[in-house]
Amino acid sequence: MMKLGILLCDDHYPDSIPTYGHYDDAFKRMFQGSVISHYETYRCFEQHYPAQPNECDIWIVTGSKWGVYDNEPWIRSVSEFVQRCHAQSRPLIGVCFGHQLIHHALGGEVTKSDKGWGMGVYPIDNLKNTQQGFTQPDAPNALNLIACHQDQVQEPAPAFSVIAGSDFCPIAITAKGQYVLTMQCHPEFTPDFLVQLVERLRDKAGNDTVDKAIESVRQFGGGDRDFVIRTLHQFVAQHSRVA
Repeated sequence: MMKLGILLCDDHYPDSIPTYGHYDDAFKRMFQGSVISHYETYRCFEQHYPAQPNECDIWIVTGSKWGVYDNEPWIRSVSEFVQRCHAQSRPLIGVCFGHQLIHHALGGEVTKSDKGWGMGVYPIDNLKNTQQGFTQPDAPNALNLIACHQDQVQEPAPAFSVIAGSDFCPIAITAKGQYVLTMQCHPEFTPDFLVQLVERLRDKAGNDTVDKAIESVRQFGGGDRDFVIRTLHQFVAQHSRVA
């Protein structure tokens, strides 16, 4: 069984915590039934960091309201820790901001997209060019995934493969070898959580964008969320080792 280190880069709005718990709880629920048996949360956005990459078997970098290019000391610290994990071939997962931060830390380019908000359940093509689980027999040719972002990876870090993308988000899921898996989507979000989140963003994103996002949830629900979670379970399982 394995220990997952959660590099927490944000938390839920205070009034949503009684219903949904803290943000790291969403990842703990997502990995239920996997080989992960222990969790350690580091509230990085509050300057709480791990000391060494070997403190946990595998690491996940979470989503965040910040941009990886923001001049925040804690973002630089997480980027440096990602570089240390990568140098030691410690398995890494990145989700949304975490996807962007891993690429940013390892030499890629991330900016605010001129395409606007990616919000709701949107489609990407599954390119099936990797061994990270997206080649499993039941892999769909396209994935409908929960997302909420403005920033995008514009240029992947060296030696990363693009697994899936779309015209709107060309670099949506990536991998490097067997040790790094990143995704712009939010598999940890449930449809009802997403709806209450995007409602909070009406002033920033506009009514039309938010209304379309909510309609996509009504149409697709969680989309292919369960498939992506199964893939993440397979990713952590391939790194399991005897304690």
